[in-house]
Amino acid sequence: MIPVCTAAQTRALDAELINQVGIHGRTLMEVAGRGVAEIIHERFPSGDIAILCGTGNNGGDGYVAARWLTHWGRTVRLSGTACTTEDAQFNRHLCEQLNLPFLSAKEALLDADITVDALLGTGTTRPPDNELAKTIAQINGQPCVVAIDIPTGIHTDTGAVLGMAVKADVTVTLGRWKTGLLAAPGCDHAGDVYCVDIGFEQVGTINPQLLKPAAFLLESVDIARWRPQVGPSHAKWDRGHVGIIGDGGAATLAAHGAFRGGAGLVTLFAPKAMWESFHGLWPEVILAEIESLDPHRHDVLVLGPGLGTHRIDLVCDLWTNHPGAVVADADALTILAQNTLTTPTGQARVITPHTAEAGRLLGLTRAEVEADRFGAARALSNIALPILKGPHTLIGGQTLWINPTGTNKLATAGTGDVLAGMVGGLLAAGVQSKKAAAISVWDHGLASDRMPNGGTASDLINALQGREP
Repeated sequence: MIPVCTAAQTRALDAELINQVGIHGRTLMEVAGRGVAEIIHERFPSGDIAILCGTGNNGGDGYVAARWLTHWGRTVRLSGTACTTEDAQFNRHLCEQLNLPFLSAKEALLDADITVDALLGTGTTRPPDNELAKTIAQINGQPCVVAIDIPTGIHTDTGAVLGMAVKADVTVTLGRWKTGLLAAPGCDHAGDVYCVDIGFEQVGTINPQLLKPAAFLLESVDIARWRPQVGPSHAKWDRGHVGIIGDGGAATLAAHGAFRGGAGLVTLFAPKAMWESFHGLWPEVILAEIESLDPHRHDVLVLGPGLGTHRIDLVCDLWTNHPGAVVADADALTILAQNTLTTPTGQARVITPHTAEAGRLLGLTRAEVEADRFGAARALSNIALPILKGPHTLIGGQTLWINPTGTNKLATAGTGDVLAGMVGGLLAAGVQSKKAAAISVWDHGLASDRMPNGGTASDLINALQGREP
């Protein structure tokens, strides 16, 4: 897993390297700026480069990058005014000594093939003033934009656009990933993200607590390590039995998702009068009435897909009293939001809200949740283990996990029902709840790459057959 930090955590690590480890700030700026230059030179091996530098250390990183790119034979034009930090001023002076051209922003950008945003970095907390806003607009008109650390105008922690922001094709972040690069709309402004190692891990020898991040970005090696192993002697009972409490097409999709998640048995509980309405239900799915639910046979329950919000007593009872794991989705989340319940300890409870459902659970608007998805995921963790769906789906708990897979093809009806079933299938197979959530959202996201344009949740079910073993 890749550590992801807030602005305050990054500043604390930076200060610890300088003040306690004893590495000069100018040395860190050199490492950072050269790393930025290397990525620019490798990603864009030809073309003239304009670097727009701010007055602080982000601008200093830009000056270092300018020196190295010039050393490697690139044509570089600079724009920037007097610096407010000694390290940035030192590196600006070196560029002046090398006779690099200093121009206005408009002149530097003229005919530039690559534009580098080194204006503000992680300290941005307010909308840009008129002059900076004009510069951002000029940058956004350029053919190829690289941002240093985080695009100017993006809030480092939440990903919010502070009035207006640079729209980068590439972001080279320094030391550690920032949470704002992994939450919309920040992730949409960041483009492809690279991270330059500037030595933060050295802090661990003095103050290991500072290394604890706000979140972790999942990697394929994590998912591969957590997948359940099916032995040659395993029977269907060894892979677990999932019960789906729902109705209609949503329940059908959840049942199919449970099988794709790895369950050995899946039962869909619905009134007998409704059974003929389950068009497209696989014959492997058992149909049963709710009275036949056996807590000793049905290891995991998936509550809510297509259920309706009138089944209040049923949802409240199963959420509170079922001795196995419970995954609450869709209508069950609405019922949970409307009723004050105590989440039982000792048994897994997972909720799978999108931002509107998360808002209902937290007493917030959808806009408020989207403005701070990380804060919302932490708050939801007080209810149960949340899977906050959306771009870069978040998995809650003491430290958040961020899923990097997925496309906008998932923005269609029923894909969330499939995900809820998948989580249930992995829980039934004996996977710990947070890891089951991680595997599910990873596979769910990767499968979306294989969906056709205009595809449906049924296409997602089919695409899940091709997931990595």
